[in-house]
Formats: sequence, C-alpha cells, structure tokens
Amino acid sequence: MKSKLGKALLVTAGALAVAGVSAPAYAHVDAGGGGGFFATAEDPFVAGGQHGWAKTDDIFVAAAQGGWASSTAIGGGEEGVIHIR
Repeated sequence: MKSKLGKALLVTAGALAVAGVSAPAYAHVDAGGGGGFFATAEDPFVAGGQHGWAKTDDIFVAAAQGGWASSTAIGGGEEGVIHIR
C-alpha cells in the first residue's frame, strides 16, 4: 500500500512540475458582462438579455443572448465569438 501511495505521489508531483514548466509564470486576465430584464403585466410582455466577455493575452471570448415573449409570440437569439492568437 505504501508503495502504491508513493508512486501516486511521484506521478502527481511530476505532472504538476510539467504543468508548471509549460504554463507561463504570469497571465493577464480581464472579464466583464451585464444583463437586463423588463416585464409588464399590461398586454403581457417580457424581454431580457445578457452579455459577457473574457480575455487573456492570447484568447478573447465574447457572447450575447436575448429574448422576448408576449401573449401571442416568442423570439430571441444568441451569438458569440472566440479568437485565439
């Protein structure tokens, strides 16, 4: 049992060392987003939307979605983009 535990610890330490070597020593990360919602009971209507983005030095991701509904119809959509340098 001790032998298996020792091997598992060595493999884990090796994997962490390789990950540390392959990862940069620093990373710049920014993120943001927001959303909104509207509803009324008079001639029932509901609408909402949200958006967000995140970026690092080499990756940019953004997405947005929205939707609405009335007493007789419903609609909406979503979109996004990913850019990897």
